[in-house]
Amino acid sequence: MSETVTEIERLLDDSEMMPYGPEESAMVADAVRLAQEAGEEELLYKARMRQISSASMTGDSDTMFTAFSWCLGQHDSDPARFPLEVEDNDLLWYYKWMAEAVALNPAFPQQQVDQVLDDMERRYRAAGVGLSGVWQAKMSNATTAGRFEEAAGFRAAREELPRDNYSHCEACVRSDDADYFRASGDEETALRLFDEIIENRVSCGSEPERAQGNALLPLLRAGRADEAKWHHFRSYRAAVANADGFGIISDHLVFLAVTGNTERGLSLLERHIGELPNDPLDVYKRFCALVSYGVLLDAVTRGGHGDVEVRGSDMPDVAAVFGIEPRRRTAAELAAESWRVAGEIAESFDARNGNQHFATEISRARALADEHYDLPIETQTFAPADLAEPEAPKTPADYLDLIRVATVVKEDPAEALALLEEMDEQPEPELLPRFHRSVLTICRERDDWDGAREAIKSRAEALRALGQQQLADVEEELGLALYPPFDDDSEAKLRAVLARDDLEPAARSEVLISLGGLLGYLDQTADAVPLAREAVELAESAGLEQLTSARFLLAQVLLRESQPEPAIDALDALLAAETDRSARIKALELRARVAGGMSDFATGVRVADELLDLQTAIGNRAGVSSAAMLAAHLLDDLGDAAEAVNRAQVAVRHAELGDTGDLNVNRYWLGRFQLQAGEPDLAMESLDAAAAGFAGSEGAGAFALEARFWLGLASREAQELGTAYRVFSEVAHVAEESGDEALVSLAIRAHSALGDLLVSVDDEDAVESFEAALRLARAHELPEQAARVLHQLGQSKIKFRGEAGLADLDAAIEAGRAAGEDWENGPEWFVADVTDTKARALAAMGREEEAIPLALTAADGYAAAHDTGSAAMSELLAARVLNDKGRAEEAVGLYRASLQRLPVGSQAHTGVSLEFGEVLEKLGRATEAAEVRAAVAE
Repeated sequence: MSETVTEIERLLDDSEMMPYGPEESAMVADAVRLAQEAGEEELLYKARMRQISSASMTGDSDTMFTAFSWCLGQHDSDPARFPLEVEDNDLLWYYKWMAEAVALNPAFPQQQVDQVLDDMERRYRAAGVGLSGVWQAKMSNATTAGRFEEAAGFRAAREELPRDNYSHCEACVRSDDADYFRASGDEETALRLFDEIIENRVSCGSEPERAQGNALLPLLRAGRADEAKWHHFRSYRAAVANADGFGIISDHLVFLAVTGNTERGLSLLERHIGELPNDPLDVYKRFCALVSYGVLLDAVTRGGHGDVEVRGSDMPDVAAVFGIEPRRRTAAELAAESWRVAGEIAESFDARNGNQHFATEISRARALADEHYDLPIETQTFAPADLAEPEAPKTPADYLDLIRVATVVKEDPAEALALLEEMDEQPEPELLPRFHRSVLTICRERDDWDGAREAIKSRAEALRALGQQQLADVEEELGLALYPPFDDDSEAKLRAVLARDDLEPAARSEVLISLGGLLGYLDQTADAVPLAREAVELAESAGLEQLTSARFLLAQVLLRESQPEPAIDALDALLAAETDRSARIKALELRARVAGGMSDFATGVRVADELLDLQTAIGNRAGVSSAAMLAAHLLDDLGDAAEAVNRAQVAVRHAELGDTGDLNVNRYWLGRFQLQAGEPDLAMESLDAAAAGFAGSEGAGAFALEARFWLGLASREAQELGTAYRVFSEVAHVAEESGDEALVSLAIRAHSALGDLLVSVDDEDAVESFEAALRLARAHELPEQAARVLHQLGQSKIKFRGEAGLADLDAAIEAGRAAGEDWENGPEWFVADVTDTKARALAAMGREEEAIPLALTAADGYAAAHDTGSAAMSELLAARVLNDKGRAEEAVGLYRASLQRLPVGSQAHTGVSLEFGEVLEKLGRATEAAEVRAAVAE
């Protein structure tokens, strides 16, 4: 066997092991090319047979037609050499796909469609196979063309035949039948068939996700909105994972339009609009997509957001579909274009089919504007994507303000230079120092050191003209040493000038700020603090313009010295005074972060929202995204998960529109916040998108794995347990095998999460997962993680192996007692928690006399760690064990102790009170029972 033949066989075998997609298609295409070049006709036939399947499943109709036609010709020329079946590839089976494909393109005249179907029937009869698949194909084509009487006849003919190896799969038969009944107006029967698909869990390549998408609108109309929402999430996720899932997206866009979720709909449209030009031969799929675009974008426009630009509408291939020039279009514009092109396609189909079915479909779709179902999918309103359009600068002062914004806030020297070159009027004398400083900043950013030196000279001349002789002399003497980036001689030069006794406040303040900034850069912040304080005092007493810079520097170095309170004072003073927008933005960002670090989350949110407004006002999309995400984190810390999601969605939206490097990070945190807010289905989408984005970025593999880990947690919360199992297993394996020390902790967490998942479904393999996590933690000397895994391992062993797990709990307790104070929640709380677990396990094993003192020990430990709620539950455990043992009198004191730890009116307090009342009642202490119950009533 030649090397070429071996390589062809390898490519075909490997492709069979891969999911359908670009990599798999490329392998098959390579096999076809090599076989063609080598003149290996039998292998070429085998490769092209395989290519038919690959192209069909990836939505490449052109390749599918070409490969099928070639294979059919080869078979007809020499059936013995080129048989109908080659391994798992079957030309007769593939005929069903060809028949569907020609019907979905109006370029094929009806006569040709009929010829293909008739030829399919002839070949099936000649091969002696059943005709069920033929009648199914004819029924599907008649349904698509709107010839429902014909479709009914073909369906009846199919029903008279038994199923055989060439029948469509059960999922496709039910799904096609549901299509027929829905299209012909019988949605009730269509839903009954859909329910059968779901209840019987039948599936194939694109089912049940296609059926789920088709059923969304009928489910809403039948009053089954919650089911529709559930199917929306699962169908959409499956469609995204399907190499040819684009056609399913259309149903979801319509669903989101009629349920008022236009922001989500627009996001999905933008995510998939690049797929619109794919598979140009499948015109029906394009028609459905364009109709759904029209429905959704009309809803966006009715909601007052018709002027929002649709990201991706400017792609050249997308614009070519509409026959328009590439530029980003608004929602209203793209809606009009979508209806226009959909109408043109409808005319082509109806002309071929000889009816008005497609025109009617457009009319029905437009009528959905009057159909609405209140079904919120996301917690936010329409994410604002517009940026303020700053007024065009008119005066030199306006230009200088915008130049400072461009350099200090946007960090965009190109924009600053463009503004500088646009100025056609010389600033007035009092603004000239600012003007030349702006020039200096731009030159520094562009590494134009000669230009920077010229700017310093010009600034000195401008200062002298204003009577600031000494400041001009100092700046001219120090030159670039006064401005970052500093060189090795800068500190000595600055200190030499600062040592002079004759410095005036303006000059001294300028040098103090530069030297303080340099020392801060060198991590000598202890020495920088007094310099910054003196600069502030000088500027305050003399009313100098350097006051803002001095206060900001003081806040920075104080924070580096772990002195947040005086740093806050400096920032608050800065923000209370009048400052330019650039300085205010920088101060707001720092103030919000300090508030978060001080757990003053309410202040942090207020400041971050002001920052968000200012970034929006200056048109800084990257800044808007960053400020929104900062606010999201603060809101999450504040416990307002819904608002955290809202801000995070704003951050994602602006990162998408601005193509910023923060997009994947923002999607990651959006997913985390959505999970925290109880929206696991949405979290799965965000985290999956983040993981995919990280995976496509060089050097971001660890971030991709972290996002995948959280995807696993979201999947479990969404009850997608199969997905969760696969994700946790993958993350644990890849992180462990990577050899990267930084990923060890992630591998331990993934093994532990997998163990928790398996425990929840009563799978004893959970023990192995926890043991794998424990081995890793011990091998890499991670005592805290080892102790926490021991706790989980002990619990799982107790569940599946009884008392064998008690030793692991004892080991966890000993590890906690031997720990330092740097544990999360503290080792004391951990020891109390494991002790409580052991007490509950012993009680369940019937070892009550051992359980009671352990429960009380756990209560004391919780109380010492300031967790009074858990302490109350441990005491309640001891009380219940005593009561169950017939020692109710001894339990009374523990019930009282438990109640005293719980807030009156809380659910726990009410529950314990009612239980305690019953115990007292049985003891004959009715008066006390009444008093306990009265406390609940109050």
